[in-house]
Amino acid sequence: MPVLREKRFLRVKLDMVGRCQLKCIMCHFAHPEFVENSWTMGEELLEKVAADLFPRAHDVVLSSSAEPLMAPDLPRALELCRKYEVPNFHFSTNGLSLNAKIIDKVIEVQMPLLTISIDGATKETFEAIRTPAKWDVLMKRFDLIAERKKALGSDLPALSATAVLMHRNIHEMPDLVRLMYTKGVRYMNFVHMAVIGGMDLEKESLLNEPKLCNETMAEVQRVADELGMQIVMPIPLSEANAEIADSDVPESDEGGGNALMPDEETATVSVDEYLNHKNREFLLRVKEKTHHNRPCYFPWYYIHVNPDGTVFPCGSWWEHTVFGDFKTQTFEEIWTGEKFTELRRQLYHMELRKTCANCAVSNMGRPDVKASFSQRAKFRAAARAEAGVIDDPSARD
Repeated sequence: MPVLREKRFLRVKLDMVGRCQLKCIMCHFAHPEFVENSWTMGEELLEKVAADLFPRAHDVVLSSSAEPLMAPDLPRALELCRKYEVPNFHFSTNGLSLNAKIIDKVIEVQMPLLTISIDGATKETFEAIRTPAKWDVLMKRFDLIAERKKALGSDLPALSATAVLMHRNIHEMPDLVRLMYTKGVRYMNFVHMAVIGGMDLEKESLLNEPKLCNETMAEVQRVADELGMQIVMPIPLSEANAEIADSDVPESDEGGGNALMPDEETATVSVDEYLNHKNREFLLRVKEKTHHNRPCYFPWYYIHVNPDGTVFPCGSWWEHTVFGDFKTQTFEEIWTGEKFTELRRQLYHMELRKTCANCAVSNMGRPDVKASFSQRAKFRAAARAEAGVIDDPSARD
């Protein structure tokens, strides 16, 4: 398979800052050892990245783990998406800093979709998770979006919402669907919480409560169907994995299984069904197949750019080894370089490095493997050492 195509084959994720004003309880920004960095992608680097990537992209996401509304050049990034005629582009935000000016810019460039993160259907649950966000402020932001769309006579952007599933909010998810519908949201995405070691949140993982999770999400689907809302949610949890140690889920090499290839005894869907599900969810340009000859397609169709111009092969690259740098390299040099080439070889031949064998993306859609829920922080140093990188305590978490 060629690794460089001329047509629009890429899904691009781009963080222009490395900051957020919130410390949500399940996020790395709330980790006790996290040190905020001052990275900001300047306009010169943004223009270079856009010129190199956007003409190849069928989808551009102007956010990943940080808050895009904190990026001074977000309006310019939106203009560049329109300039390069990217078919699908959007960003995901906590919504608190939305104002009429940025909403009008979003409408001006006709951004197709705007996604807002919200993890509770009540003020109490929302504010307990997304500290120090205020429920009333976010509700007013939804109303402001509706007002500006009406004033400017635009149906775009369509509204989407994302919720992280955990013990403390799972019971509110059907009501969250109903609430979001009243706020104009027509698409929702539900993901499991990725467990980060050192945050004392293992008890929040629904891996310990698969029956409750599965039954509740079935109700979520019923409510969404009733309202005509489109949703994406993880495949059902395996009830065979219910009674695990809720403080220390085993990694792949500790008996937790391979996060990209399930154990036949506990699998809830086949490898082919799972990959078709993930490729649809992440908009990867891969046709649905009855047989897949690799466990992951990200390094063939996806690129993640950090605010300093460095590149990761996916948004859950927990070892944080850099695969390129747009400050000094072109897309062709990065995409056909040694690191991307080696990762593709590993995936094609099922020689999985530690990060892949304990994949957090699979946690968001392959929750029938214990290793998908292993603590992210606990294997980071080992994964970097395995990849030949000397771990630096000052590096970001």
